[in-house]
Amino acid sequence: MKPVSQPMAPLLLVWLRLILLVLLGCMLVLQMQGCGSRATSQAEIDRLTQPEPDSVRQRAIRRVTLASAYFAQEQMDAAMQETRAALQIDPDFAQVYSLLGLIHQRNNAMDLAQQSFETAIRLTARVSASGDEIGAVLHNYGWFLCQQGKYSSAQYQFAMAISQPGYRQLGQTWLVNGVCQVRAKQPVQARNSFEKALGFAPNDPTARFELAMLDWQDGNALQARRMLGSINSSPQATPASLWLGVLLARTLKLDTEMNTLGNRLAQRFANSPQAALWLARKFDDK
Repeated sequence: MKPVSQPMAPLLLVWLRLILLVLLGCMLVLQMQGCGSRATSQAEIDRLTQPEPDSVRQRAIRRVTLASAYFAQEQMDAAMQETRAALQIDPDFAQVYSLLGLIHQRNNAMDLAQQSFETAIRLTARVSASGDEIGAVLHNYGWFLCQQGKYSSAQYQFAMAISQPGYRQLGQTWLVNGVCQVRAKQPVQARNSFEKALGFAPNDPTARFELAMLDWQDGNALQARRMLGSINSSPQATPASLWLGVLLARTLKLDTEMNTLGNRLAQRFANSPQAALWLARKFDDK
């Protein structure tokens, strides 16, 4: 007699095959769901963040931006290191050489500064640079020349910067052009430059102070006081602006205002030459 269990074998094989198919199907579904989750996760990352730029210029820009920040904080060694790193990434980046020129100038290495600016200008001509990039290089070079007392050459560079199509720092270039013209004893031209600068930034404290100084030197104390406006009651006040305010108030016989400004000068800038003049009441020393 055959065993009773033998006829059940084919049916068992069928069930085993079905179970195996179901398991394989589940695994496939889980894999697909996993891939879908990863795709969704990456899509979410892309939606919430920007991909890291991988172009040579973009990487150099990041380093020169950091170098500029160090320069503004008077950390010249760190600024030099970041500038060097930017040039190692992109040796044809004109603005890096322009910043390098400013760093050398601050370090009193004038020959190296001159060479850096010349390289920057040469690169703007050789490499396809935008008007904004060219203007920025010319602006920096002009300021370097102005500080060397080469006023005509400096003003030429400023004029060239202003003429560049797409240049975005027109107000700043008009401002430093005016400062350079003051140093060159060209008050009429300086006034025009500062007024141009105010056209781009009506409340710029430097332009307003410089125009107030020109008015004061012209004997127009009332106009100078109006031009200073609220600068001396703001964080933008400087020893020079407060002292000018003192002189203007004294001339206009505004004793309360004069004392208020003088005391503010002594409190905020106790170690300044202007504070010493106020405390000694040396009003003839402008």
